[in-house]
Amino acid sequence: MAGLKSRGIGDMHQQFRSLQAIVDHIRLQEMFLQVLDREDAIPDMAKRLSREAISGELRSNKRLFLDFFYNLIALSGESDRIQDVEFKYVVIGEDLLEIDRCQLWYDDLELQMPFEIGEKFGKAVLGDQMGNVVETITEFYKKAEARFDRELDGNLERCSLLVLEEHYPQSAYHITVRLPATILNDYPLSI
Repeated sequence: MAGLKSRGIGDMHQQFRSLQAIVDHIRLQEMFLQVLDREDAIPDMAKRLSREAISGELRSNKRLFLDFFYNLIALSGESDRIQDVEFKYVVIGEDLLEIDRCQLWYDDLELQMPFEIGEKFGKAVLGDQMGNVVETITEFYKKAEARFDRELDGNLERCSLLVLEEHYPQSAYHITVRLPATILNDYPLSI
């Protein structure tokens, strides 16, 4: 009798590789939609039907990514693997927050996540306080840093906040926040 293998969620590295495959597929779908929009030789009806089909599958794949991502975070408590998230925002004026990059760090490996995750996380952190985005994010970071100072026994190498002010060509702030991925358990996101 052959040995049976579990069909469970597998080890963390296997889950990370699955996340990479999902992200690669999402990127290809997004590129296809961009090419489709620029292509003039395709009739409008075919474009519309293709866009609807691919957009629906793209949303499903982003939800699948989020499910796998939260599973990976849930397993992180049982492992010594480093899982951090890094969000890079651009703040223009007083209340315009744009996501520049959204990354998952798994040990030394980097994975570009769908931008919606960073966008929704930024909105969750800010709540209704769109007056002074830089101050609100800084206050959030200080609280998160204090929490992880306790949880990580004083090891804050995984926590960082960088705020750069740009004066030319327009006034803006560039904010980079890096924290352990478990911070997202406090801010459940959906796509």
